[in-house]
Amino acid sequence: MTVQGLAPNAGRLLGSRAVPFESGRRLCLLVEAGETRYAVEATSVIEVAMPGARGASLRGVLEVKDLAALLGGLPEEVPGMVVVLDVSPTLAVRVRAVVEVADVARDPFFLLPPGLADSLAPLSRGAVLHKDRLYLELIVEALPHRAGPRATPPEPRPVHYADAPPERALVLESQGVLFGVPLGCVSQVVPRGEAFSVLPVQSGPVAGVYPHAQALWPICSIPALLGAPAQAEELFVLTELAGRNVGLAATRVLGVLQKFKPAELPGTFRAPGLPDPVMLLDLQRMFS
Repeated sequence: MTVQGLAPNAGRLLGSRAVPFESGRRLCLLVEAGETRYAVEATSVIEVAMPGARGASLRGVLEVKDLAALLGGLPEEVPGMVVVLDVSPTLAVRVRAVVEVADVARDPFFLLPPGLADSLAPLSRGAVLHKDRLYLELIVEALPHRAGPRATPPEPRPVHYADAPPERALVLESQGVLFGVPLGCVSQVVPRGEAFSVLPVQSGPVAGVYPHAQALWPICSIPALLGAPAQAEELFVLTELAGRNVGLAATRVLGVLQKFKPAELPGTFRAPGLPDPVMLLDLQRMFS
């Protein structure tokens, strides 16, 4: 069974082995698996179909494996959709949804930012932005054929508290804690939006990636630097830390404050107008 309504040429692409691309075109199958969106080159797709009644096999011949689980995430809800990939041996993977077949030749393409090599580089060429949504492009030949243990997160960065407060700092709230970022490091604050993509597995403090200004920014969680789970919140504070583009997730931004005075705990400071202390980390040193 092929999927209807994806694109004018979806039938010839998905009903059998894909034909070569026409000149100037790059067709990809766009899918959602887990909480992440993926792009797969159409030449690597043999078929898109509904799984069997129990979702465990395709026509009782091919075992169906969860794409999200193969990438280290949680299994999909059954039945989902099945994508048969042209690899050796043939691999049938379950995805949550099929979005469309699209020509992405003219869509912005982004290389992966530094720091994601251990979790994504072997499996992804980068990411493509299509209709304001980011899709990680998979290298299907590199996909494992069975789910293994979730990737081990990198070693946590040493925590360095600021020795002294900056003259002015942007104060943000993340996971219920107030943090300060030296104003000179901040370029702007943007809403999360649909362009953001979570990662299939957590990569230390990195919750996901966000395309901005012709680059792909890792979105980090400051609480995750202190041992909490990485979370992507509603706002991203875009900064330059140790010469790198880094986005910091925030629930809200309280504004630019100054006249910080030391508080009771190491690395915490009080500012006029704030009922709670602000934690100031030496982010430049931690990201160097």
